[in-house]
Amino acid sequence: MACNCCGKRLNIGMIQKIDTNTGQKFKSCPHCSDANGGEHVYHPYPHSFGKTPARKTAKNPDGYQSYCVDCRRLEKGVTSKSYQLGRRCSDLI
Repeated sequence: MACNCCGKRLNIGMIQKIDTNTGQKFKSCPHCSDANGGEHVYHPYPHSFGKTPARKTAKNPDGYQSYCVDCRRLEKGVTSKSYQLGRRCSDLI
């Protein structure tokens, strides 16, 4: 499914949108975006996302996780409620 705002797939983590008012960086959580159903949902980056050496790649040299910390704590198949705390794609354009 595609984001109603930017047109990119909801199941892909979008990296580092910036709130032009505060300078805060944000990253989307695919699980939160899926629960929202229409737009990417962004959380503060990097502190809402953990790191692991297993996730290190050329595009992700620090190894940040795809899902936010709250979504990674959920059991498989449980819908995110953290999306309600995030910022929608249209709020950050």
